[in-house]
Amino acid sequence: FDREGQNMETVSISEQRFGGSSFMESQWKTLSQVKMENLGHGDKADYVTVKGSIISIKKDNCLYQACPKLDCNKKVLDLNNGSFRCEKCDAEVPNFKYRLILQANIVDYTDNQWVTCFQEQGESILGMKTEALGDLKDSVRGAYEQVFQNANFTTYIFRMRVKLENYNDESRIKMTIMEVRPCDPSEHSKRLITEIRKMALSD
Repeated sequence: FDREGQNMETVSISEQRFGGSSFMESQWKTLSQVKMENLGHGDKADYVTVKGSIISIKKDNCLYQACPKLDCNKKVLDLNNGSFRCEKCDAEVPNFKYRLILQANIVDYTDNQWVTCFQEQGESILGMKTEALGDLKDSVRGAYEQVFQNANFTTYIFRMRVKLENYNDESRIKMTIMEVRPCDPSEHSKRLITEIRKMALSD
């Protein structure tokens, strides 16, 4: 959050397009394949689909108070007088809206990886709207903590953006969840059978 969230122009992921490819048509990879094949090292980001389970979520600083205006998601400064200041809008506002940025550790049978997800995807994983989550944090801390516990060890199909990024002279792969869906065992099994048949025909 300190590096990117408070200064980021948050865009609704659902409004983005991915070259016309559907969720199920993107290239399926394991987490280890993403690393071994050096995905994300080119000029443009790579997009992959991964089946994985969430094993940990960082809940500290995952929520921030943002400007309530529809076209602005910048972090606001609490003036401690009942008002908040948005530097981008250069204005004082009477309230704020909560925005969500999650850092989650996902695992498959080959590896694990920390990934980032934003508002809509985070709400899908936590099963709760951001405003309701913010209310829990402010009023019922135990229930707030339980929301994150309940999200652990759940399995999803993730569509992710993979890109090598540099920060403080250090290069590392950043994986961002662009779309998340519950894993349908029947549908996933059919896909695996199809892939096995393709491999058998190519031998």
